[in-house]
Amino acid sequence: AQQYRDKVLRRMAQLGRWSDEDVRDALMEKVGATAPRMSWLAPLAAERLHQLARRSRRSGEAAQQIIRSTLDRDVQTTLERMLFDRVAQLPRYVSMAALVMDSQTLEVLGYAGSADFSDTRRFSHVDMVRGIRSPGSTLKPFLYAMALDDGLIHSESLLADTPQSFSGYDPGNFQANFSGPVSVSEALQRSLNVLAVDLLDRVGSTRFTARLASAGLRLRLPRDAQPNLSIILGGAGTSLEELVGAYRSLAMQGMAGAPRITQDMPIKETRMMSAGAAFIIRSILESGGHPEQAFIEKNTSGVRLAWKTGTSYGFRDAWAAGVTPRYAVG
Repeated sequence: AQQYRDKVLRRMAQLGRWSDEDVRDALMEKVGATAPRMSWLAPLAAERLHQLARRSRRSGEAAQQIIRSTLDRDVQTTLERMLFDRVAQLPRYVSMAALVMDSQTLEVLGYAGSADFSDTRRFSHVDMVRGIRSPGSTLKPFLYAMALDDGLIHSESLLADTPQSFSGYDPGNFQANFSGPVSVSEALQRSLNVLAVDLLDRVGSTRFTARLASAGLRLRLPRDAQPNLSIILGGAGTSLEELVGAYRSLAMQGMAGAPRITQDMPIKETRMMSAGAAFIIRSILESGGHPEQAFIEKNTSGVRLAWKTGTSYGFRDAWAAGVTPRYAVG
């Protein structure tokens, strides 16, 4: 760009249109060139809708000329801008994804399967909303809710955070220490691993996995593998889409739901936990975390956010999922 700019400037001097002094001043100016970035919105969601339309045609249904999604343009634009601003601070090959769902209608309002669709180094063509990844500790609220419904605990039950061995499985806490007696609320707020494994041992890995699956949150295991105690710490795979649908239960009296990306998709709701357990778990997650406190203080509307983070083995995945009275977000 600068080479051709300078060529034009020198020709202006040769033709006598500009003075030599003006051209010298102009040649000192640097040319600022920004690589073009395609202006598209929700590209991976659009590709998914296109796939759904193709399947409908193959099944004999009439082809739609216009496919109408549930996406909200303002929410989608904000979501993509937030991810694009953040991803530049992360390592080169890291991807990001986010999903925003209306808890009342199950409609997907924001769908970002990757942070920058033009950045092939981040494998931006891979839709991480549907990608199967290790959920880390994000399943713990469902386990505590199940234990509440079973009558094994209540919100202020005292649990012993001490070293334990479960038939040769010796889990440790993320902070690599133990806290002794802690309440159920504190155990969930601090995401203590040993206590979660102990609870799962009492509830039953197979039963817990089946409960999640019946509510739309399927845990993927290696071929011929059976659920074991490691699943509560991320020892199985699931998707962001299914996780957001499950977290919706905390805001909707225990009813999980399948996210809908078109209004034609049916409303699918399944009970994940009792309404009482949902209220208790949501209250614990609203009052005990750390980053969301700033959100509450700055939010003049008084809307509270209940959320949980998760980190998979080796820091390969970092999750955050949560709910307000209206939205479920991951």
